[in-house]
Amino acid sequence: MAGALLVAGSGTAAAQEMPMMSIHEAELRMHEAEPLLPRRLPDARPQPRTVQPERVVYGYYPFWVADLTTIRWSALTHLAWFSIDLDAQGNIVSKHGWPDEDVVAEAHAAGVRVDVTFTLFGGSDITALCNSPTRRASTIATIVSEMEAGNADGVSIDFEFVGGAARDGFTAFMQELRAALDDAGHPDAQISMAAPTVDWGQGLDMQALFAVTDWFFVMGYGYFWSGSANAGPTGMLRVTADWAPVASLSMLRTLATYSTLLTAEQRKQIIWGVPYYGREYVTTSSGIGASAIDQMGAVTYSAARADLAAGGVEAMYHEGVQNPWYRWQQGGNWRQVWYDDERSLAAKYDLAFDQGLGGVGMWALNYDAPHAELWDLLDDVLVGGEMVPEGHRDAPIVVDTLPYHDERDTTVGASQYFNYYSCSPNTPEFGREWVYQLDVCQPGTVIASVPVYPDRDPDLHLLSAPDQDACLARDDSELSQAVEPGRYLLVVDTYVDMPVEREGAYALDLDFVPDPGSEGCADYLTCDAGSCVCGDGLTDCGDACVDTESDADHCGACGNACDSGETCAMGACVGGTDGSGGGAGEGGGASNDIEGEGSVGCSCRVAGRRSSSRDLPFGLAALALLGLAWRRRRTAV
Repeated sequence: MAGALLVAGSGTAAAQEMPMMSIHEAELRMHEAEPLLPRRLPDARPQPRTVQPERVVYGYYPFWVADLTTIRWSALTHLAWFSIDLDAQGNIVSKHGWPDEDVVAEAHAAGVRVDVTFTLFGGSDITALCNSPTRRASTIATIVSEMEAGNADGVSIDFEFVGGAARDGFTAFMQELRAALDDAGHPDAQISMAAPTVDWGQGLDMQALFAVTDWFFVMGYGYFWSGSANAGPTGMLRVTADWAPVASLSMLRTLATYSTLLTAEQRKQIIWGVPYYGREYVTTSSGIGASAIDQMGAVTYSAARADLAAGGVEAMYHEGVQNPWYRWQQGGNWRQVWYDDERSLAAKYDLAFDQGLGGVGMWALNYDAPHAELWDLLDDVLVGGEMVPEGHRDAPIVVDTLPYHDERDTTVGASQYFNYYSCSPNTPEFGREWVYQLDVCQPGTVIASVPVYPDRDPDLHLLSAPDQDACLARDDSELSQAVEPGRYLLVVDTYVDMPVEREGAYALDLDFVPDPGSEGCADYLTCDAGSCVCGDGLTDCGDACVDTESDADHCGACGNACDSGETCAMGACVGGTDGSGGGAGEGGGASNDIEGEGSVGCSCRVAGRRSSSRDLPFGLAALALLGLAWRRRRTAV
């Protein structure tokens, strides 16, 4: 089994060559001669949100969009006003009506930040500007001045596409912009930058850029674009076997690639941009991936809804890539429209947050007006603390007995966070996964295996932390790794046979062999992340787990016995009421000592045992993870 990391400029397919013009540039050129239209304002100013959201929702607001009554401000955190157009000298070509006082006032009333966007399209122009210190300085002075003039909160840099020749110059430009904002008294001004799905020209120094920018807005649209040889989804989620002949790039592959260049913390600076539009193609047939004869232009979500309401088209949904589309015949040819709706966008948002991203955004605001369903979805996105399914990296399946056997299917894996592991950095594992947790309290060897299947490919990865860079060992089918006491994650992940995920059912067997002569936990203790502890708030009193709040032999502290006739209440000895004594047993303070597996107290007791025991020589705690809003039932052993 072998795979290759997607590097910039490689792995293209017939329908997915480098776009020569993005939707941002195409629509700006279409509207560039239009004056700023009077803003349609709501009857009353929006109210500021009372609770700050945990996630970012970042919407581009093109200057030609005039209606402010259809924006649900409570479901938005950032508005990027689009745009002030620059040339290669750094001069302003057009402000397109900026400052836009009405938009800024409405946004600020709702507690929404405003970034003013500066655009420059074309690699040669970007190189000419960024490689000149004089032009950089002049442009940055203009940017700061315009931000201040419009009372904006930050700036969005939309330079497309940065080539390798401009790599150092563009990095210097962004660093100098950050310094200039700070020097001008705007340390809280945020910088976002529009980024491609593939760094085609290898012009982005990721570590340097992430150090000075707040948000890295990936334009997750254009996988199929105006120049594509085939019809397909603008914002392609993943590639399935039936799409592989015409596609190799997708949202999933883009995020997997970026994750190899960034830390887990830096992933939180990524905003995944989704399309509120699709495209209409004239095609040679009615099937998916059909060859495109012609391309009829962008179709906004609102326009797609109107087409479907008017009838005469066949509405379809591709479950594999989770994308709606519709088709009809006209003039002897087939027409296809691929677009996004609340179902497909929900799938993209789920993947974005499974990957640990900081937020989502869209091109562009009001492309869905007057419909409410996309706003309803964003309301859900901004609400944090949702239930995490068992088997996710934040809620691993707790292994509470060994040897352990489990059977599952990665097609419905609970997690999709790990992509390329440090112990095999060029092997693509960005399919769905199941995550298991095991705690061991003595040195030994973890042994895991899955069968080799001809039609699917689950692989094993042992981690010392929930990070793909914390990989200790991996294997296609059999893994054996010496470990010290601690907590470990075992990930059964799906190998990607570029570009298709080889998902499917698997059977996992897991065991642990302690080092000879080593000792695990005493029988009454539980192993928790490598430490032998009492569970359920009990105290280790040397030979038993006790409740010092109510145990008369250990009242308030181990060994602090109450006098005859006293009981233990809330950790203090108090006078008895019936003279029968308050010692441990059937009296007032019932002991929680562990006498055997049938007794109460430390119920999840699969502790690391002494190697001389006839029982299992290790321990695994079934504990609820920190931060979950729900508790899993623990299985008594």
